[in-house]
Amino acid sequence: MNSDAVGFILALFTGGSVAGIITAVSSRRKGIRDADVAEESTAVQGLKELTAELRAELNRLKDDREKDLARIEKIEKEISVERDLRWLAISHIRDMYAWISEHVPGVTVIPVPSALAPYVHVSRKDPS
Repeated sequence: MNSDAVGFILALFTGGSVAGIITAVSSRRKGIRDADVAEESTAVQGLKELTAELRAELNRLKDDREKDLARIEKIEKEISVERDLRWLAISHIRDMYAWISEHVPGVTVIPVPSALAPYVHVSRKDPS
């Protein structure tokens, strides 16, 4: 390289104008970085708030699910008890119809209601 070019470059880099340009570029980049950091901080804060809301909603849904499961279990027990009672009542009705038919031969037994007819079969004895 020629000594004049080297001298020019040295003068350029040691002069205040180049330092001012470099400082301006650096400051601009710092300003952009600060703006980006502030924007990202706002986004992170928004995500934290959203996460807290979603966590609260998830906990509420879990509690509701537990309550629903408890209700379902209670209803299933009630259905089971009702089913057992219904079959016990049908068995008792069968026994009553059979007892009436056997011990009171001349009496007309009240017909079984149509809704119970498939479940209650009454055997009748001949009075002879």
